[in-house]
Amino acid sequence: MIFKVEKRRCRKNGALCLTRNYYLRYRFGEMLVDRWHSLGVTDKQVAEKKAQEFRREKEQEEAGILEPKVIRIAAARPLAEHLGEYVADLEKRNRAGRNGRGGRQLKMRVSTLLKECHWNIAFNITADSFIAWRSRQKKSARTLNHYLQATVSFLNWMERVGRIKGNPLKFVGKIDERGKATRVRRAFTDEELRRLVTGSGPRGIVYFVAGRTGLRQDELRQLIWEDIQLDEKVPTVRVRIACAKNKTEEYVPLVPEVVEKLRAHRPAKFKPTNLVFASVPQARTLRTDAEKNGIAYRDESGRYADFHALRYTWNTFLKRHGIVDEHSMKILRHRDTKTSLGYTDLKQLPIYEAVKDLPRLMGYTQIRAQISGAEGQNGSQAVATNGENQLSQPADNELASREMTVPVARWQKPVREGFEPSVAFWTTAL
Repeated sequence: MIFKVEKRRCRKNGALCLTRNYYLRYRFGEMLVDRWHSLGVTDKQVAEKKAQEFRREKEQEEAGILEPKVIRIAAARPLAEHLGEYVADLEKRNRAGRNGRGGRQLKMRVSTLLKECHWNIAFNITADSFIAWRSRQKKSARTLNHYLQATVSFLNWMERVGRIKGNPLKFVGKIDERGKATRVRRAFTDEELRRLVTGSGPRGIVYFVAGRTGLRQDELRQLIWEDIQLDEKVPTVRVRIACAKNKTEEYVPLVPEVVEKLRAHRPAKFKPTNLVFASVPQARTLRTDAEKNGIAYRDESGRYADFHALRYTWNTFLKRHGIVDEHSMKILRHRDTKTSLGYTDLKQLPIYEAVKDLPRLMGYTQIRAQISGAEGQNGSQAVATNGENQLSQPADNELASREMTVPVARWQKPVREGFEPSVAFWTTAL
């Protein structure tokens, strides 16, 4: 161990000299090299006293009696200051979401918890106090999970930079959200989308592009003409990194009908940097437009047709017309097909049409017409067929049955047309 109070050597104007203040040169435990600690005084006796205090503090930290100094300093600072520095760090690392929206939401949620749970310093944060706060809330399960996730993210950052020893909310479980969603969306039907587009004036083009590309509200707001390639062999719209939710630049194919509408919407004189849409309607505006055109904003099942439901509408439209899961996942820019399935309105899929003509287990029933009575009145009798669709007749009355019955055509299974249309599906859309 090395523990010595002395002045350090330095160069001043090319000459070798000693510092004015005293330093502590030390090496404890398994340190490989000497370290220097400024004592900040010129009197050697005072310097030696401060060195002894430093040594005692280090020994207590090594023994676990005292927390490291950086943690003790951080513990004395208000949590609001740490939160502000965390959000600033997110913005610096480009992790605060699109236009910083994610960072602002996180700050709002954590600030709410700090206030309502009376967490002023890091020492106040406990799992019990959070659970007690959560039990008093009437917010949805999803919203409460967002509060927990935001706070855990903040505390994980404090632990990584050495401001707290451990995350006190690390093992607090989330609420099971299954069956507790308070806002379930549905897809617009083709007729509803047609009425919304044609009956909303200049906003109709925005609804139409959203319903036939799956672009999100913020992506539509930042869309410029340079992003849209209308004259290429494969028309596409580019979602830039700055606009994309997943921070990945991707290209979305445009169906011919959207290309035609955008060409008609594009001004004769435009600049590539001009916005495609001067304004994008808010959710409340869409609700007003929908109700004005006879579209239920909330249906009898409690499902909502809001702006994000236009993204559901596009994916459901793709599924109805036989687009495979891998393609729809790519078009909607999801990471897996499971996410895309969650954007599908199953009530609009022709599921029953796909299963109603499947072979039956118990066979079919034929109706045999019989002539009865003196006046030749027809009577009907149900006759079951066997599993091979052959008409079954009683053995002891076979000859009589042939004379009394009218010919019955053998049952033939109806031919179903496949899901793929004979022409491009978008030609029959809006």
